[in-house]
Amino acid sequence: MTTEGPPSGVAPDGGGAVGTSAWTSPRTPASAVARPRLLARLDRADRVAIVRAATGFGRTTLVAQWADARRAAGEPVAWVGAPWHRDNPWRAVRDALACELTARGVDVADAMWPEALATALDAAGTRVNLVLDDADGLDDPDAVKGVAELLATSPALRLVLVTGPRDPILSSGAQHPVLTAVGHPLPVVTLTARDLWFTADELRAAVASWGHEVDEARLQELVTLVGGWPRYARAVLDDTRPDDPHLATAGAFAIARDVVLPSIGDSRLLDLAMLVAASGDPTPTTVRMALSAAGDAVTAQDTVEILLKLEAVGMLIRNRSTGGPSSWHAPALMLEVLRRELERRDPERAVAVHRTLARAALRAHPPDPRLAVEHAARAHDWTLLETCWHDFGTYLVATGGPAVDAVYAAVPDEVAASSTVLMMARTIARRGPDERADARELVLRTMTELGALALEGRWRSRTAAGRWTGAAAALVAARARGDMRRALTVVRDTEIAAARGGIKGGTVGRSYWWFLVQAGRTALLDGDLGSALELPMRAYELADPHRAPDVRAAAAGHVALVHSLDGMLVDAERWLVRHAEALDPAWEDVVRDDAADVAEAMLATDRLDRTTAEAALSRLDVAVRAPDVTWPFVVRARVRYAVLFGDPESGLAELEQIERTRHAWLEDVGSVNRSLLRMRSELLLALGEFHRVADLLGQTDPTGVWSDVPRARWHLLTGDPHAALRAAVLGGRRRRVNLSDRTNLLVLEAWAAHEVRQSALASRAFRTARRLAGEQGALRAFAHLPVPVRDALVELTGLPFTAEEIARLGSVGHVVPDSATLVPLTPRERTVLTMLNEYDTTREVADALVVSVNTVRKQVLSIYAKLGVHDREAALRRAHELGILTAGDHR
Repeated sequence: MTTEGPPSGVAPDGGGAVGTSAWTSPRTPASAVARPRLLARLDRADRVAIVRAATGFGRTTLVAQWADARRAAGEPVAWVGAPWHRDNPWRAVRDALACELTARGVDVADAMWPEALATALDAAGTRVNLVLDDADGLDDPDAVKGVAELLATSPALRLVLVTGPRDPILSSGAQHPVLTAVGHPLPVVTLTARDLWFTADELRAAVASWGHEVDEARLQELVTLVGGWPRYARAVLDDTRPDDPHLATAGAFAIARDVVLPSIGDSRLLDLAMLVAASGDPTPTTVRMALSAAGDAVTAQDTVEILLKLEAVGMLIRNRSTGGPSSWHAPALMLEVLRRELERRDPERAVAVHRTLARAALRAHPPDPRLAVEHAARAHDWTLLETCWHDFGTYLVATGGPAVDAVYAAVPDEVAASSTVLMMARTIARRGPDERADARELVLRTMTELGALALEGRWRSRTAAGRWTGAAAALVAARARGDMRRALTVVRDTEIAAARGGIKGGTVGRSYWWFLVQAGRTALLDGDLGSALELPMRAYELADPHRAPDVRAAAAGHVALVHSLDGMLVDAERWLVRHAEALDPAWEDVVRDDAADVAEAMLATDRLDRTTAEAALSRLDVAVRAPDVTWPFVVRARVRYAVLFGDPESGLAELEQIERTRHAWLEDVGSVNRSLLRMRSELLLALGEFHRVADLLGQTDPTGVWSDVPRARWHLLTGDPHAALRAAVLGGRRRRVNLSDRTNLLVLEAWAAHEVRQSALASRAFRTARRLAGEQGALRAFAHLPVPVRDALVELTGLPFTAEEIARLGSVGHVVPDSATLVPLTPRERTVLTMLNEYDTTREVADALVVSVNTVRKQVLSIYAKLGVHDREAALRRAHELGILTAGDHR
């Protein structure tokens, strides 16, 4: 030190006696937790230590513990703290040091100036520690210069600066005006908030010392809320009663807002902290985006520096490294405080930042719809919230959680009136958890309810994509009513609008892709397999695999289902692979679609793979009242399994139970009605109820879509191979017969030709059937051949089955019932037989039919003769055995 006089502005007399101090080291609280890892680091400081963190980290308590340990080791510790605005801060520093030196017997009578005081420090014969508490308030130039001169002159002095985040952190470490004034580098040990965060063990010990008892779950909740910030932790626990289900945050929130934030003297740092908090869990990318939206362009390196600075003062916590780039998160309490402060100080900038981040979350790969909803809600942007629902409604219903539900449940009435989509979202968000078990079904059901608005032209939307959601809702609603004509009109009109609107009309969005899948389902229900394939295939090609993995998976599953129904098993298998590839594992259990499982079950039954069929069917339920269209095909798969491997009688009972629901589709949708007739005939044939099958086949079916195969099989089982041959040949020549039925008809043609001894025809039909079935790996058609007939056809054609195929054919149950001869009752005789079952006497039957008793007696005798019986009781029993009468015909 070169100057001999006092620092500029310091009074020569010092204003008081040297060697007396108004400052003493603060008393360490009894509840203070020992932190040896940090005390050891302070001990390693040779000249300067800086403890720098925001208020509430226990920085003063930590240094007080260290000061107590230094005194116990025989080192003097002088402690000076705020307020620094008093008349002469330098005198406070000088007096604190002089007091400690005097207690050591060092003469300090003349130590008025830094040079003399430095000489006294060196004469103490030991290290002398000077603690400047709340040192970020020390800005008096004379005091700063005096301490700097002491530090530069006396090697015995060790300085500990306890500061908040006012002074900046430079690349070389934490900085302070005293260190700048020294003029040359000094070794500095720096402890920041990153070091002062309580570890789990330290927090556990602190909680116990504060007199609280918490279990591990509550402790983890506390860590999530406040991190390792001790002042917040104590405030939260002090305000929380033992029986409170959640931690109380009001007191800690007020401390953060009214104490901690004002204590951050660096306004630029606080501004950055608020913007970073707006980004949620910050990454360099999201932080740059938030700053850019706020008009503050920074480089990638600047972003990392900002994150490190905020980490140093306690605003952020660095996540444990997983080998990738560094990442951070903010304690939930501080995150909310900073976000609200930004919204209070600069609401327009807050809206701009949250809106930018919401859109980025929707565009991300993979997207984060919950984060998008959170930011859109912060921005009070209802249009953006509608977009979130358009893009990820089903996923948000399933996984959004209470936070997302709270956002949509709070949609005001006036906003819901301007957006039917938000009305739908609000309706779903307000439903109880019991109603939300199946997210996909819940969305479809709500669309069915609100689709009436679309059908009436009262659908409202804030976005271009809303028109496609409205079209889908109208489609689902019309379909649910069984009004297929209206549903197909919606499909046609929407496709015309899409062609006109193009990309600007929103056809690149999830809403339109999902509409295409629903349109394909409707076409399938209507029996239009061409459209049922083309529309979902277009959805699969258009849908973004990151934004709409469930749409792509549903489209692929639907196409697989159509191919499996058509008998194109190889194509079905290929689309099932695409379904598995398209479906994100995180979405699989959330928005699983039944179509793929039905396709897998149909494919497995066609190939007689019992194990796979059972596994697929175990994942399917027959929910007739569900708004989805797959349930008729679930029934078809279950009936196939019942005929091949299971119990046809139980299958028939289940089918009759479904018919009793009187669902609109059973009567109004022709394809469903025809499918039920086909399934009933297959079950009755398996049960040998040939008379009941004859009644079904008597119903009109000009296209032969459902009746060709059961008719040919019925003729064979009732002993009329010539009629069976005609039916099989005629059915095989129809233009719209699918591959599965064509194969079945060829097999039946070969069987009938074999029976009538037309070997060439039998050979040709069987060879063709084997070729078509072999290309697809199908075996089901051959399971319906009697084993002797199958063996004879194999011998005739020289086309044996492989050992694996024989094993699968042998795994089926009693598929081919015993042949029987029909009783040729006239319609009038069947009526009389039914009346005999209802009335006790012949006279009662005659009165009911308004004919004479003799006429009824003649008809009864004819019935006895045809049935081969001699009395009424035997006739009724035989009629039930043959299926002429059913259990439902009893009185």
